[in-house]
Amino acid sequence: MSSQLNLNALRVFVQVAESGSFTAAAQALDLPTSNVSRYVAQLERQIGQRLLERSSRQLRLTSVGQGLFDTLQPWWGALRQAEQDLLDQRTRLSGRLRICIPSEVGPVLFAGALADFASQHPDLELHCQTNLEGPGVLMQDFDLALLMCRGALPDSSLVVQPLCSFDCQVVAAPALIEQYGMPSSLEELEHLPCITTDTALDGQAWQFVLPDGRFHVLNVPSRFRVNSGLLAGAGVVKGLGFAILARQGCETDIAQGRLVPVPLPLSPAPLRLVLAYTHRRHLSNSARALIEYLKEQGESGTLPGLDTN
Repeated sequence: MSSQLNLNALRVFVQVAESGSFTAAAQALDLPTSNVSRYVAQLERQIGQRLLERSSRQLRLTSVGQGLFDTLQPWWGALRQAEQDLLDQRTRLSGRLRICIPSEVGPVLFAGALADFASQHPDLELHCQTNLEGPGVLMQDFDLALLMCRGALPDSSLVVQPLCSFDCQVVAAPALIEQYGMPSSLEELEHLPCITTDTALDGQAWQFVLPDGRFHVLNVPSRFRVNSGLLAGAGVVKGLGFAILARQGCETDIAQGRLVPVPLPLSPAPLRLVLAYTHRRHLSNSARALIEYLKEQGESGTLPGLDTN
């Protein structure tokens, strides 16, 4: 018998003995069946003894094969466990991860997902805060932020990954339409009372989507500036001005006659929810794992009320 046995051949032999067939062992090892047979034959030549009795119906160990398997199986099982432990250590997340989510929609969409993520990684400290400060929040030492934006973000220092978007509609109260008439062009809105965002969308002007995908920026007058979709919705129902709202948020008010959709030649830019971090910040394994997790949750439809486009 050769004094040096082939470790790959030993591994294959143990798998054949555990699986009960060459075919099943080949599938478990992701090897061609011919390679499995060749490894076992090589091992038998080295030992100088038959290890397996082969027949058309079954495969059984010889007495020599049984003795070798009894010796190898605990050792090989421990080796596989050690391999799995090393893999788990590489994928185990630890340290601190600071994230920020939008204060209104964030908890509704992500409370369950963030709690699940934290429970899956018990060595990770997940610090989650809510606000609507826009891209500037990333200057406050957050590792990652989920931001609401419309159109292009003005801060080019950000790395942005889209998560989902919400179609929007220009709406107004019936009393406001009766007072000012129904506008038919974007230019008319520049002379009508409007409700605009403050910090929530970084003070951006209204934006509409052009046929080529670029954005048309419209500066509108406003005496009611808010950083909340709920505040904007309440203001437009009270007749304080025209407003751009997410369709999901104003469908009921339109159906019940409290709001009227304003038909315009261009559609408002959708409200986007994006994952963002700064170029200057090294993205940790924990942040990468959370990004992938949230994207998977969005694509699978697990997040409540999330319409991924």
